[in-house]
Amino acid sequence: MKVTHIRIRKADGPLTVMDAFVDKGLTEGGHASLPDIDVDYASDRRQEIKDYLEERYNADGRQRVFSAGTFTTMKLKAALKDVARVHRVPHSIVNYITAMIDDGTDWTGLFRQAAFNRKLRDFIQTYPLVIEDVQGLLGQPKAASIHASAIVVTPDTRDGRPAECFDFLPVRKMDGALVSEFDGYSVDEIGLLKEDVLATKELAKLSAVIALVNRNFGQELTIGRITQDMLEDGKTYRLLSDGNTQNVFQFSSPGITRFIQDVQPECIEDLIAINALYRPATLDIGATDDYVRFRRGEVAPVYNYGCYEATKNTFGIMVYQEQFMSVAHTLGGFDLGKTDYLRKAIGKKKADLMATLKADFIAGAVGNGCPDYEAEEIWHKIEVAGKYSFNRSHAAAYALTAYCGAWLKANYPSAFYTVALQWADDKEIPSLMAEMERCSSAKIVPPDINRSGTEFFTDYATDEIFWSLTRIKQVGVKTVEYIVTERDRGGAYTGIENFIHRIFRYKLKKYSYWDDPDNAEEAVKVPVNARHVKHMILAGCFDRIEKVGAVTERCALLERAARELGFSLSEKDFPQDMRGRHFFWSQQQIAVSGIGSIDYRRIFNNSEARRQVKGKASYLTLDEVARDENDGRRATICATVVDVTEHTYKDRETGSRKRFAKLTLSQNNRLAECVCWNDYYMEHHTEIQSLKDRVVILTAVIRYSDYNGCNTLQTYRNSLLFIQS
Repeated sequence: MKVTHIRIRKADGPLTVMDAFVDKGLTEGGHASLPDIDVDYASDRRQEIKDYLEERYNADGRQRVFSAGTFTTMKLKAALKDVARVHRVPHSIVNYITAMIDDGTDWTGLFRQAAFNRKLRDFIQTYPLVIEDVQGLLGQPKAASIHASAIVVTPDTRDGRPAECFDFLPVRKMDGALVSEFDGYSVDEIGLLKEDVLATKELAKLSAVIALVNRNFGQELTIGRITQDMLEDGKTYRLLSDGNTQNVFQFSSPGITRFIQDVQPECIEDLIAINALYRPATLDIGATDDYVRFRRGEVAPVYNYGCYEATKNTFGIMVYQEQFMSVAHTLGGFDLGKTDYLRKAIGKKKADLMATLKADFIAGAVGNGCPDYEAEEIWHKIEVAGKYSFNRSHAAAYALTAYCGAWLKANYPSAFYTVALQWADDKEIPSLMAEMERCSSAKIVPPDINRSGTEFFTDYATDEIFWSLTRIKQVGVKTVEYIVTERDRGGAYTGIENFIHRIFRYKLKKYSYWDDPDNAEEAVKVPVNARHVKHMILAGCFDRIEKVGAVTERCALLERAARELGFSLSEKDFPQDMRGRHFFWSQQQIAVSGIGSIDYRRIFNNSEARRQVKGKASYLTLDEVARDENDGRRATICATVVDVTEHTYKDRETGSRKRFAKLTLSQNNRLAECVCWNDYYMEHHTEIQSLKDRVVILTAVIRYSDYNGCNTLQTYRNSLLFIQS
């Protein structure tokens, strides 16, 4: 069983605990009530946990295990539509009005909006009965369902007699499962313990990587062994410090990656602090910037009276809930129960309780020798910290999970990236591949018809990861399974003709062209068609067996395949003037599979743009653009535009909204952003909006972006733009 962490959360009211979780220390330590239990399991084994709980506690013919119910409630916009239908208000009017109302608007918000919106105000005055009926419906249960993760186990006895779940609360059967008529919060209130059986995909991924490592490298690794015995691996911390965080749990976003690079972690404590600090509220108050300055020694940390022991590991910053609770206990003199009430009062924003606790804290701190003005300052920090601070045990569990993934990436990159690619969305793959090329010996190679299958296949002797056949456009699992089954039955394919004869041996027809459809019977008998063959050739599946030396030679393979299937290549899809161009075939490969390499320097050298930009801007690769020493240089870039998005900003001088565009440029999985500012964007608006998936040459200036944490490209008034394809 794989458990990443247990999160302890308070629940109101007395609780009766299942015997597996009884621990008198939880209440005797000062808690007013027992916590409920949150446990994360590997996503592919979650059902096993539910089955275990039923097997363990549904003993002696008694039913003690059930799922918590949940309810969707009536929201303002839905209630308006339903009530208006009863009052026969025209649909067009109601839809028009509800479109004006912001999502999540409550009853008072409706009238607040109406004060500034004449049409909404007129609707309220015209249909007062609708509004009156809506008020009574808001918040009422609309539909019942099953809570995604909450499982409840009732006590074995009640009042000294054997009991079942039906003795504690109403339970119904829904889709074959027992479900409480109460929601999770109500279950807490009547004194039952709720366990959230949560699924974490990351644990399943880590287990898959470890299984590959153990099988192919003769190791006996486990998640526990890595996170207990291997926490001082310098290679892992260097990998994170260099920003190679793709597919590392909780650490892969651009913002936190930059924060990790600023911190330069050297131990697990650093990773725990990073995980707890990089949260919206801490970012808003600048705690992350303070932490970096203190860590670098740029500024000496200042420790408040009596707070050193609690905050010495975080340079005086209250990062964790346990820290301000410790200060309240040791400096303010709170007992453990009162300390927990403090945490609860801050989290629930109970102003009246906070006012009482403040007076008690300051009195206790002054009594322990703290100056009154500093006690006030410490209390303010506790209030602020309480609104954002993270539970340290939660942060530690997340950091250990992240470390495990980073350790596997640093020490067994081919196994790590094999699983990462298999689980990745299409949009995640380019950045994964770019990082892999940058920081490891593992390398992606095109799919091979004799080695690839439904998943990525890795040759660990050469660190080659063969592209999955299912990642080829329109090639599905059934198609690949049919191809692999024939390969297992008749041996390796020897060439394109051999492949076609064996795969299509049951088909008596000839095709008119690649997209000629099969009838239903043919598709069932042989789930492979001419289009699949075309895409596999373009993706490079036959390069090895046909000894293809250059991507332009795939044209001959297509011609041979078309001839076997009964037709010839069309000029429309494969123009004669493009058949000898390297980048044309690379583009075709990328389009159908997401893998491929374009020689952008060759495109630039053979273009008319080279003469026009000479002396105005130097040709640079996107790797060179990223280097710090090139900040401020003018560069000529040849790349594929993979995305175009439009944005607006408020002009500081005029206050008006101005439009600009962001281009995501790609050079063989190396990505960079180019910002086309308002003056240039408006002048070239039509061209820029048509650039997606096209190869361009442009001139731009390199500027460091605080927002992105790296160098970006920015157009200037006289930037040149050339569209190549």
